[in-house]
Amino acid sequence: MNRKHKLIASLFSVPLTIGVVYYFISPKAIVSNLSDTEYDELIISLPSSRISFGPIEAQSSSTIFYSRQHRPGMGTYSLRSESSEIYGNNFPYAEGSEIGRILRFTIDSNGQVSVND
Repeated sequence: MNRKHKLIASLFSVPLTIGVVYYFISPKAIVSNLSDTEYDELIISLPSSRISFGPIEAQSSSTIFYSRQHRPGMGTYSLRSESSEIYGNNFPYAEGSEIGRILRFTIDSNGQVSVND
């Protein structure tokens, strides 16, 4: 392989490697809507940031990467439809490694939201 081919291969492989590493080590929130209902928005408040999913289609799943929080605390979430809250609650955002952390929010058929950390 000559020098030109090596340069082209590295220009392709370096960004690809960075993207794959970012995907696996960044904390992320995943919302899965298991119901047949579409919702306007799910708002998640973490100790030092806020995440908003919306609109949430029926029978769908979405992922958002978020910044590391660097501290524990309480998180809250609010499922909204037609500008009003349908379901809301809070959850402990525990201290620990945030590398690869996944917050899973599941909306069941009754519009109830469960959180798994």
